[in-house]
Amino acid sequence: MSATAHVNTDVPLKHGMSEDQLRVLRRFIGGTVGGMLQAITTHPLDTIKARVQSGMFPSITACAKSTWRHEGIYGFYRGVTPLLVLNGVFNSILFSVNQFMLNRLTPADFDYSTPQPLWRIALAAELTAPIYVLAITPSERVKVQLQVQGKGGAETKINGPIECVQYILRTKGVRGLLEGYTPTVLSRFVGLPFYFSGYQITRNALLATPLASSNSAFREIAVPLLGGMVAGVCLWSTNYPLDFIKTHVQASGGRLTPSQVARDTFRRGGILAFYKGYTVCIIRAIPASSTIWLGIELTNRAMVKHGW
Repeated sequence: MSATAHVNTDVPLKHGMSEDQLRVLRRFIGGTVGGMLQAITTHPLDTIKARVQSGMFPSITACAKSTWRHEGIYGFYRGVTPLLVLNGVFNSILFSVNQFMLNRLTPADFDYSTPQPLWRIALAAELTAPIYVLAITPSERVKVQLQVQGKGGAETKINGPIECVQYILRTKGVRGLLEGYTPTVLSRFVGLPFYFSGYQITRNALLATPLASSNSAFREIAVPLLGGMVAGVCLWSTNYPLDFIKTHVQASGGRLTPSQVARDTFRRGGILAFYKGYTVCIIRAIPASSTIWLGIELTNRAMVKHGW
């Protein structure tokens, strides 16, 4: 969280907004900017992760080679069209809702020049999870449906996100778009506290170094990139098994329940089976989380500079 001087959050500023409201607005716009950058840089790795998790390919290398050979660059960007916009929207929801929850938990006399306590950051993350997951589940459902099609050079059953939404609504109704909500929200309950806390801890530590005091490029660029990297690793290292279950539930079109996926996966390979595709997930998490936090911090700094 960006440190600012303590102000009375109840006093309207020149834009007619309180400081608390401005913090939410900054996170909303910053999440949009960072989310769009995130989609561009990481979707190919996300596609590989989903295909390896669902069992279409035995390894990351096999998936990458086969996708490139049979589908070209388009294969890596299946499902990216709506995400270029939606990823910005969803991340704006994540970070603005999280900031709203943090505002509600923060005492009126809190000095914002000091770091937030980690318990407050973790609790705000938990309160954010149900709302955020409700927003992202339909998109995740469509994305996974598109990504796990087209193994090799085979024709796809569904062409494009609009046709995919129509297919799901026709065969499953509105509830079909929410398949995977339960394991997804559980994964975020586990992962989001580590995500926001991991960023805050890393950011605070880096800003306390002499290099941060003397080098503006390190402070403004390297700190959010490194903090985001740590945050992403913390998130996916803690919630990956639940994300694995979610992918299988969504890829099955609702034929499998989370408990069925969990039992079958554990029976086949024990705990390690839930971490299939973990390597590519972490490789993806580093640029994904770094990019979005860089977008958030740069946006926050620009808005403050211009009176927002």
